[in-house]
Amino acid sequence: PKAVVVEPGRSACVYASAEAGRPATIAHQQSTVMAMLECAEPSLVAWRVLARVGDAFMTVEEEDAVAVMKRLARPLGHDPAIISGESGGAGLAGLIRAAGDKQMRAALDLDTHSRVLVINSEGATDPGRYAELVGVAPDDVLMQPA
Repeated sequence: PKAVVVEPGRSACVYASAEAGRPATIAHQQSTVMAMLECAEPSLVAWRVLARVGDAFMTVEEEDAVAVMKRLARPLGHDPAIISGESGGAGLAGLIRAAGDKQMRAALDLDTHSRVLVINSEGATDPGRYAELVGVAPDDVLMQPA
């Protein structure tokens, strides 16, 4: 298995730490929609774990996170609807980005035989903001016909 760490491009202190090989502090930029992942300095406890188990580190953009929220709320076919918050969808946004990039696919050995586990770490932590971004209230997402 490979562990890929994904974080917002606007708040990429873990990515910067991976590049530096040690915990790194970054300058605070414009806030990210992925507020639960927004930090300028990695947790030292988390960094010790991520530095050992992280096989790859990447960033995703704001629009990637919102697109995942919308995609999960309005799935194709018979897939169930999933309520994902902005930060919760970062992993899937990273997978979509990697799958669409030949070099990233090769680096991760990602192909048609790959099995991928994506962790959605949060739901709609702010229902009003969720509705604003997705265009439907979280309670209504689950009421949609399958």
